Amino acid sequence: MIRHEALESLPVREALPSLAGALDAHGTSVLVAPPGTGKTTLVPLVLAGLWGAGPARRVLVAEPRRIAAR
Repeated sequence: MIRHEALESLPVREALPSLAGALDAHGTSVLVAPPGTGKTTLVPLVLAGLWGAGPARRVLVAEPRRIAAR
């Protein structure tokens, strides 16, 4: 179950317009932010079109720290 109020309060929300603009203009982008800001929680939902407005897209999320640990 998604807690909408929790997603609304994530700090990464401020970067979403710039991220969307970079993706529209260049097709790629790199998002760097401290832990706990919502990078892997909110950003994939927004980019996939599952949160808020926007086109449906395919989104792949890599978690390098988990890969490195293995």
